[in-house]
Amino acid sequence: MKKLSIGFLVIILTFSFASCSTNESDFEIPQEPLLKQAKLKRDASGAYSVDYVVANNTTSDVHKNINSLTNEVHLSKVNHDTKDQYRNDFVLENNKLRIGFFDNLTGKKMKFSIEDENITFAKGVVTRFLKEYDLSTNEDGTFQLNFKVNGNVKTEFMFNEDLATYEVHLSRGTSSENTFSRTLDVPDTGILKIDFVNHNKLFGKGLLLEEESIITKPKIIIDTGSGDM
Repeated sequence: MKKLSIGFLVIILTFSFASCSTNESDFEIPQEPLLKQAKLKRDASGAYSVDYVVANNTTSDVHKNINSLTNEVHLSKVNHDTKDQYRNDFVLENNKLRIGFFDNLTGKKMKFSIEDENITFAKGVVTRFLKEYDLSTNEDGTFQLNFKVNGNVKTEFMFNEDLATYEVHLSRGTSSENTFSRTLDVPDTGILKIDFVNHNKLFGKGLLLEEESIITKPKIIIDTGSGDM
């Protein structure tokens, strides 16, 4: 009876330790990202802004990193109620804009880099073709690109495999549509690149030439933080 009791006790203890170990892993709840959705937008006036939705009890602190020239949006978890939607306006500096989201809870990062022209001072090519655009995150990890073009603009989509870049080619021409929407997959690198390629026909002595001027703006790069940093 004594041997049986000891053996039975060993089995019980072994089962208990295994059960505790299993239960501890079962109850490990992954940390919810503080950034739930973000939308980058350039309106018809050329002004840039970002609207973003955050998790409950999340604060947003926005400041400029002087060294990297990045507008940093730091998200932190707090113990009190906060609003769940934010909006910030941004301006181009030397035709460039950088916006970074930093999740202080999970350590995740997402960065937008934009190269564009202030359409108020542009010479007309960019303004004449692209009217406005926005780019937002989707729950499945893809991005949604929506944009409008002005009248008499031909639009063509392609993925440039050599540059790993989604390209939207815009040129003068007839079209029945001026509003477009595309869902974009993020490459395995975690870097999403989008170029608006503007084709402008050249004239010489009143005649249309075969050559054309190509201006690639805006150029957008999004580092989702899922690839190698």
